[in-house]
Amino acid sequence: MTVARHCAKLMALLLLSAGSAIAASSKAFKADNASVLVPHVQQGQTLSDITYRVIALHGAGFDDRVVQMPATGTFTFQPNNDPSTIKWTFSVRMDGKTVIENVPGEYREDGRVQCVNGQCNEMTDASSPFYNPTFWGKPVGPLAPGKTWNVELKQPWELGPAGMQTITVLSVDHASGIVVLKREGEGVGPYEGKHDSTTVKKDGKVIRVDTKYGKAHWVGQAVFQHGITVSDELLTITPVEVSSPEIGTVHGEERQYMSLLQHPNPIPVSMTVDSSVDVLR
Repeated sequence: MTVARHCAKLMALLLLSAGSAIAASSKAFKADNASVLVPHVQQGQTLSDITYRVIALHGAGFDDRVVQMPATGTFTFQPNNDPSTIKWTFSVRMDGKTVIENVPGEYREDGRVQCVNGQCNEMTDASSPFYNPTFWGKPVGPLAPGKTWNVELKQPWELGPAGMQTITVLSVDHASGIVVLKREGEGVGPYEGKHDSTTVKKDGKVIRVDTKYGKAHWVGQAVFQHGITVSDELLTITPVEVSSPEIGTVHGEERQYMSLLQHPNPIPVSMTVDSSVDVLR
């Protein structure tokens, strides 16, 4: 999950239960790939990420519409005896938007479900601080360069619609626990949420337009070490039909991209200023 999405999903919706078939599959997945894809954290350990997300809509007849969401955040891990659950407190600064400090939460079902203040929802974020089987699957058998498997995304998610994607192992080092994975997929429709209309500008005037989404295509790659995300990036491009009485019908394109980078130190959310330095001099 991107850091910004933690903030957006603090009031989550629904905890989805896992069946016995999932449990059996997870055992095989863990047995084969525990050292590379399954995270193990310790009480008091911290994990910090820097994230960035852009949504850009462009087409002839209106100004480019660009939304940017930069954020930084730090997890502090809490005591926990359940190996399928990671408990934490989380502090985040979404620059220009909000600051939240020491929110309690946890990941359940091997990262597929996030809970914040006791409320839970299925993870539909494009990225996450940890390997999430919802997006990356549960490969059985040792990982090796060139190994592939398919993952069905059953519902719209942060950067795209429901669809199918292929995961490819680009490289793996079992000694260091590092694996580089590529994901590429496609599906028809908008990303998570209702997006049948939006606003654009033309000649300085804000115009409400209807939107219809075509076939999205996405591709990106991530680096994991012992199940923790070191880096992750993804680009989704979707043809979009935009229409209104003011501009007619325009065939445009929406570009969404995000990045997540692990940071080596805890990131403070409060502003720190050294009053002894004359910054205006």
